[in-house]
Amino acid sequence: MTFKLHLCLASAALTMLCLSNCKTFQKNTNLEELAEIIEMKKGPCFGSCPVFTLTIYNNGVASYEGERFTDRMGVYTKVLDKTTFESIVADFKLANLWQFQDAYKARIPDLATVSITYWEEDKSKTVLGKDGRPETVLKLEEKLDEIANSSGWEVKKKKEYGLSDNVIPNEIIVQLTNQVQASAWVRKYAKQEMEVIRSLSPNGYYWLVTFNESIIDPKDMLRFVQEDPYVISAEFNKKVEGRGRG
Repeated sequence: MTFKLHLCLASAALTMLCLSNCKTFQKNTNLEELAEIIEMKKGPCFGSCPVFTLTIYNNGVASYEGERFTDRMGVYTKVLDKTTFESIVADFKLANLWQFQDAYKARIPDLATVSITYWEEDKSKTVLGKDGRPETVLKLEEKLDEIANSSGWEVKKKKEYGLSDNVIPNEIIVQLTNQVQASAWVRKYAKQEMEVIRSLSPNGYYWLVTFNESIIDPKDMLRFVQEDPYVISAEFNKKVEGRGRG
């Protein structure tokens, strides 16, 4: 009984150590030092298609870099479980991407361009296209999407916009002309999911608004607002007492 108890405790400790090491490895590893084996890049479309890059490395580590229209902006990482990792590698080996063209002409031009690359030993193959790609390639994309949309991702590096540390990138203080109401004005930016947070002045000319920074770069959003004919002035909100949310 004592031996079994010690064996169970030792096994549990080993499991915890493995999990701890995996977490530490995942967070601290320099991704540039790892060897890629699979990568999928999804570009922009005419709508709100998610723009991101998913990369799977030869040790089972995966990275996700979100650029636009995604809840994960910046670089995220996770360690794939053994079954998922071995399954996706086997799928790519079986698919034999070398039998396909490098690029396929699209029939629907407003779809996102998808690039899938596979590395095997000292060679690589990339297949690029939209809706005109072979069914085998589309199925690989579906499986990579499942990994991209899975849970367990941990942030490695937040998206940086080249702004000061005290700037709140998704909040703008705007001074509107007396010709427009803030509640009506923000509807112009519905695609950017702009909303009024609150008024900042008794006369109703100064407003604090927010928008979805995963849809548009904050600096681009500020420029659009500053060029608006109903806007007198606009600037980012800053982390200063009395000017943030409250």
